[in-house]
Amino acid sequence: MTTTLSTLSETARRELALVGVYGSPDVHIRRDTDTLWFPWVAGLQIMPLRLESRSGTFVLGLRASEEAVLGKHRHRGTVTAVTLAGQWNYFEYPWVAGPGDYVVENPGTIHTLRMGPGAEVVFTVTGSIEFLNDDDSLNFTFDLFTLADLYLQHCATAGLPINTGLFY
Repeated sequence: MTTTLSTLSETARRELALVGVYGSPDVHIRRDTDTLWFPWVAGLQIMPLRLESRSGTFVLGLRASEEAVLGKHRHRGTVTAVTLAGQWNYFEYPWVAGPGDYVVENPGTIHTLRMGPGAEVVFTVTGSIEFLNDDDSLNFTFDLFTLADLYLQHCATAGLPINTGLFY
């Protein structure tokens, strides 16, 4: 076996050492054992993957066994989505996302989510989502603490252990 010497500079080595002391550890969440799907609203299931209280970012899986509509909402931060299965779209836009598609939603956008049968999407959300009534008044706000509360309540009701590894 040949050993390759690092070409990192002395400064880069010092910085790397700081990562070891002050950086956050890498995380691997196994979807079958470390987190879980549970019912949410409108026939949708939700799965928490990351709850980062320092930045307000949260990552969740969303899936539908049948066609489902999630009410009109506005994002206060950027949202990205990766489609794992099925199709989904917003009624207000001309596109439909399918498996492997990547979507970026910018702050301030307002739209109504439609999930097709068998759709499964991973959303990364920064900030909050404001769900609106038909007259565009605020119905409720969804953020990482809303997701955390849903998760903790589900675990308590189902008698399941809480995975603190989802929280950063």
